[in-house]
Amino acid sequence: MLIHLRTADARIAAHMAVPLAEAGLRLVTPPDAAPDAAPDAAPDALVADLDLLIPPGSDASPALPPHPVPPGIPVVLLHAATARQELRRVRAAGLPPSTRLLRVPFAAGALVAALRAAGLVAPPGRGPLAAGVLALGDIVFDPATGRVTRDFRPLALHPQERLLLELLLRRAGTVVQRGDIARWCLDYATTPDSHAPHAPHAPHAVDVLVSRLRRALERDAPPGSRGGTRLRTVRGVGYRLETD
Repeated sequence: MLIHLRTADARIAAHMAVPLAEAGLRLVTPPDAAPDAAPDAAPDALVADLDLLIPPGSDASPALPPHPVPPGIPVVLLHAATARQELRRVRAAGLPPSTRLLRVPFAAGALVAALRAAGLVAPPGRGPLAAGVLALGDIVFDPATGRVTRDFRPLALHPQERLLLELLLRRAGTVVQRGDIARWCLDYATTPDSHAPHAPHAPHAVDVLVSRLRRALERDAPPGSRGGTRLRTVRGVGYRLETD
């Protein structure tokens, strides 16, 4: 699936290309970044800076000549201010209600979630865009709504923790490597040097995130439970979600 990216931030393409490709999404910056694409290849979705699509202070219909927004495709707009402030501009520009806002910087998983919420539907399968509820043991997660329950009770998670839980659920029973977690759950600015797009993420960011999710799962485990779904550490490799 082809995703057109229109942004002034070169870090986004550098950090998002690999994890999105693993999700079955091909990210290109038209027109020069896709020389192998057919001239009339239409994108399946558009991701663009809000300020490029709708200049500040402008209520005009969105346009980015000579490449206007193709009609009928999911749109995700990137912004730095609060969503409430920017939503007024989106509504004034007449963009469809399905348009989603995503605050920068963001994680690859957050971008995929925004594309899904904007209406992008993947072919059947187990990829990150695939529809359907995910479940393992006593944990049930609905990617469409973000609702998580454990033993039929709501489980309160931070958005970043939900991204990690979804990744672990989609790969349930297998070990998820630390690098995969970093690419999927940590934003592209979480690097020692923001000008080095391939630099490793902050040393303990993955460990901290995994610990937060583990504490949340243990906190909401059924009373008296000694089994159920657990987040296991596979030393030197990564993490695995498993159940008895």
